[in-house]
Amino acid sequence: MRGDYQQLVDEVSAALGAPATLEDRDFVLIAFGVHDTGDGSSGGVSSLMDPVRTKSILHRRSTAAVRAWFEAFGIARATGPLRIPPDPSAGVLTGRICLPARHDGVVQGYVWLLDDGHLADVELGGPGRAPDPRIAQAMRTAERIGALLAAETRAGAAAGALLHDVLAGPAAGRPT
Repeated sequence: MRGDYQQLVDEVSAALGAPATLEDRDFVLIAFGVHDTGDGSSGGVSSLMDPVRTKSILHRRSTAAVRAWFEAFGIARATGPLRIPPDPSAGVLTGRICLPARHDGVVQGYVWLLDDGHLADVELGGPGRAPDPRIAQAMRTAERIGALLAAETRAGAAAGALLHDVLAGPAAGRPT
């Protein structure tokens, strides 16, 4: 399944021309897209690599402080995309668009798009406003990601229950 996530993150990144990352709901890094360093080698939009993105990629997760900072914007309750402004004091030098990856109303993870200003005029949608078609496409992809993450969680829970039954079940039923 992990390869599926990379393909989906690349799809979102390509649709909006922005570096993207995918984290689960605990802010553990799952996949990240190409980030142009400004020399034109990746062909994408050049964005400053801020400390928050750098650390989340290098450590494969965000810190509790970073998680709390982003959650203060309401991302866990959001049903649609949110803009997160830059805040140099928090190590967030580049704005973000957060696409919550939900399934059956439960947030499973987050797709993060870096916005160095080139997405400022992209309409996210809201009451009485239709989203930009690229955002609508990206949200459909985020929903697919949410479904995959939920399926992975269910499979893990089922495997855990089976293991519990084997380990805690009656001794007569255990192989010797």
